[in-house]
Amino acid sequence: MNERLLNQQLLQVPLYIAGKSAEEARRELGLGDVIKLASNENALGPSPRAVEALTQALSEAHRYPGPAELDLRRRLAEHHGGGLTENHFVIGNGGTDVLRLIGQSFLFEGGEGISSRVTFPLFRLLATMYGGRPIVVEPAADYGLDLSAMAEAVTEQSRVVWLCSPNNPTGLALGHARVEALLDRLPEHVVVVIDESYVDFVDDPAAVDSLAFVRAGRPVIAVRSFSKSAGLANLRVGYGVSRPDVIEYLLHAVLPFNTGSPVAQAAMASLDDHDYHARSRALVATERRYLSDKLTAAGRPPVPSQANFLLVPQVPECAALVEGLLHRGVIVRPLAAFGLADAFRVTVGLHEHNLRFLDTLTEVSAHLG
Repeated sequence: MNERLLNQQLLQVPLYIAGKSAEEARRELGLGDVIKLASNENALGPSPRAVEALTQALSEAHRYPGPAELDLRRRLAEHHGGGLTENHFVIGNGGTDVLRLIGQSFLFEGGEGISSRVTFPLFRLLATMYGGRPIVVEPAADYGLDLSAMAEAVTEQSRVVWLCSPNNPTGLALGHARVEALLDRLPEHVVVVIDESYVDFVDDPAAVDSLAFVRAGRPVIAVRSFSKSAGLANLRVGYGVSRPDVIEYLLHAVLPFNTGSPVAQAAMASLDDHDYHARSRALVATERRYLSDKLTAAGRPPVPSQANFLLVPQVPECAALVEGLLHRGVIVRPLAAFGLADAFRVTVGLHEHNLRFLDTLTEVSAHLG
């Protein structure tokens, strides 16, 4: 990819991450009722147990964080089991902060970070932030990550291979065997990062099990988040899982008081909210299938997804379509920042939200002719 074009795209990333809120759309466009299906937020709202724990912990909001971060690491080790300990975990101010820790720790003085052109754009930005170099690989024909091409792109300066499963924005999950084959091809100086922010919505038994690689001592860092799985996107809490020696190295990039105690208490409580997690997974599975079927019937088949969103590719009129939806109070995500100018991504919402999106899509499509 042309380096100037890549730099221009990277400048768009912070704006992309912020996105346009429903409140902004109502204010700027004079709209009354707006639904946001652009940021893959949990349609059920936050975990009720997390809200209860957060409310109780706020009485200590005037104090600096105590041992809650360590408590969360220990609770995560208990939650995932299989021999993991608190020393296998690092806590971040959201999953993106854990990605930042990795970028700062590995991608300096020309260190290369290899990623797909069609994936979370923050991967490329993190290389440039710390003096590294982003290496961008074209996706496979089906929009999947081309792991073979990534392996071939590795040089002596390569330090990180960025994977995302399910991948954002495609929703495609990597197979475990494919990732294992990639690991077998990589030299010892390269670490594989697997961003699994949407892992709770995966129902494919062949999908990658990143924690199995961690338990086996492979050079893998799994990155997970409470933003989607527990509906805590506004609280900013995520975590990385890796070998203890890798975690110890990453801890040098953690800022003091990185995670507040009330947030950690909410995250821990959410792990025990089994009813919420069951309802969340069931909603996504049912409504994802419904949306996919309806979009396919309308002549806009999405990419098969294992996440709580769908990618609709090959939409020549994409910019006008997204704008038309916005002006009718439905916000979806255009994907130029992801390297797909002719595609958009829609979050799986409540059934009534999905109905409104489909009806509005039909209306805008007819208007565009």
